[in-house]
Amino acid sequence: MTNTSTMNTTDRARQIVDGLGEGFLGLDGDWRVTDFNGAVLGFLNCKREDLPGRKVWEVFGIAMDGPLGVLAQRVARTQAPEDAEIAYPGKDDERLLTIRIFPLGSGVGAVLRDITEIRAAERRLAESEAQYRELADGTPAAAWLSRADGELEFINQAMADALGRSREALLGEGWTASIDPDDKPAMLRVWAEARTSHSAYRYEGRFRRTDGALRIIELYGRPRFDRSGAFAGHVGMAIDVTAIRCTERQQKLLISELDHRVKNTLAIVKSLVSQTLREAGVAREVVDVVTGRLQALSAAHDVLNRVRWDGANVADIAEAVVKAYAGAGRITISGPTARLESNGAVTLALALHELAANAVKHGALSTPTGRVQFSWTQIGDAIVAKWSESGGPRVTPPERSGFGSRLLSQGLRADLDFAPEGLICKIRLPAWNDDGPLALRPSARGDQQQRGPR
Repeated sequence: MTNTSTMNTTDRARQIVDGLGEGFLGLDGDWRVTDFNGAVLGFLNCKREDLPGRKVWEVFGIAMDGPLGVLAQRVARTQAPEDAEIAYPGKDDERLLTIRIFPLGSGVGAVLRDITEIRAAERRLAESEAQYRELADGTPAAAWLSRADGELEFINQAMADALGRSREALLGEGWTASIDPDDKPAMLRVWAEARTSHSAYRYEGRFRRTDGALRIIELYGRPRFDRSGAFAGHVGMAIDVTAIRCTERQQKLLISELDHRVKNTLAIVKSLVSQTLREAGVAREVVDVVTGRLQALSAAHDVLNRVRWDGANVADIAEAVVKAYAGAGRITISGPTARLESNGAVTLALALHELAANAVKHGALSTPTGRVQFSWTQIGDAIVAKWSESGGPRVTPPERSGFGSRLLSQGLRADLDFAPEGLICKIRLPAWNDDGPLALRPSARGDQQQRGPR
């Protein structure tokens, strides 16, 4: 039983060694091959019957003064295991091996593993990373990469230039020293929340360069994940918007000053016209008509000024114009959210003035029971506005066309319907979107603005 057990153990050990992917080679004190497995045959480019009893120096590619021979002799002398990577002349080309040599009985043992492909893949990866880093460094946009803990592991030169510090100083948590003290708590809070939620973020804050110069920088970050799906940090860009914000402030000041001057000019013109007409003995009615038209222009200007001339809301224009007239509380204003470009806003203001003035003098607002409905909708690429009067005196077409009628029918190409029960006027105007006066953008909610009667 004992011999059988010993034999089984030996066979089992042999099977284990033969099954290893690494090559195994055993040598006695005279450097003769005593043990080996199948994997080593591929490394040494020989057959099984070529190895037993042969001195290792007779095997192809192994020499006493070569790297493998020198290492083996040193281990035999010192009796201390050693590891190394060596180049070995393979069958077709040179192979790179890792080798561990250790004392084995009176000789030494060696375990070999071919790492040629592994090292080639590592080189390709390193070259790829070097190319990406070179690309990242060469791009004019500031770019950065953070780890899961929020510390920066890479920034490009553009990022360092934007913050006015060396890349070494900005890596890790070093970049936080550049944040302006007043903005630092909010910036770090946004940064921490994005790491906790593994989400994208955007933040605009002030940063101080080493020379004390203040820069306004927008940070954009997107989460990144490893192959297992675990959060690995953020990758992002930084944009210096200091010049843009400075230009915006200057533009705002310039527009404010221009608006102030235009408003004052309109007031002066209104006063000059009014005084001139009165001094010339012009009837009060004419003075009121002229000053009313100037007032409509001023009302449109005020609305455009509030939105910095970036498309005026139709409802705001309508309310600003009609509120100056008697009976304005009986005017209902309703329609979807829509904007007009500046010229369209002024045009609408003049049209509403003429309609409201006529309604007060001759139409629905000339009686206590009269009412006006002003509404608009979208038809194709335009806003179609409708002024509809009811409850006033019976309407008859005018015998001659005054300025207001000519403005509406000829200047605006409005559709005037002098229905007996009340005037109806339809006006078509181009709508505005963020790119300019194009089509009216339909509301996603179909929301309606309704104001009045007031």
